[in-house]
Amino acid sequence: MKTLMTGAGIAAHILALAGCNSGGYDQPANLCAEAGTRCVSVPVRDLLAVDGDTFELRRLNARGGEERVRLRLIGWDSPETGDAARCPEEDALGQKTEARARALFSAGSKVTFLPEGADQYGRTRAHVYLDGTHVGWLLSKDGLARPLEEGRQVDWCG
Repeated sequence: MKTLMTGAGIAAHILALAGCNSGGYDQPANLCAEAGTRCVSVPVRDLLAVDGDTFELRRLNARGGEERVRLRLIGWDSPETGDAARCPEEDALGQKTEARARALFSAGSKVTFLPEGADQYGRTRAHVYLDGTHVGWLLSKDGLARPLEEGRQVDWCG
């Protein structure tokens, strides 16, 4: 027997299939869980999601002033917002990504990251984990981040 789907039924079916895919990416290992790895742990309240692949660590420096350090997620890309977005669709998806990253951080308790030098913009390149799970992978489950080959950019407009 054939079942005829309505527009709403088709949309629900597509969303269900998308949810089953979960981005299709394997969860990266937590490098900070490996013995001898020198990672930094901070309360989640000290980290702000700038977008899905850039975060800002706010902490007190030795003089008692606030210091801000930008972290760039290694190996993952998320859509840009504003002038950095290549199309209106990327901007809208970027805003959704930023909101989702902030929601993830507000629900978490600890951020751990493994820094690996700086990028061309002076941001600290890092593997970032929220309560032990890679942030890029968490966002990819919602289609808001993708693995990235270094030096390349994902086309969020296509």
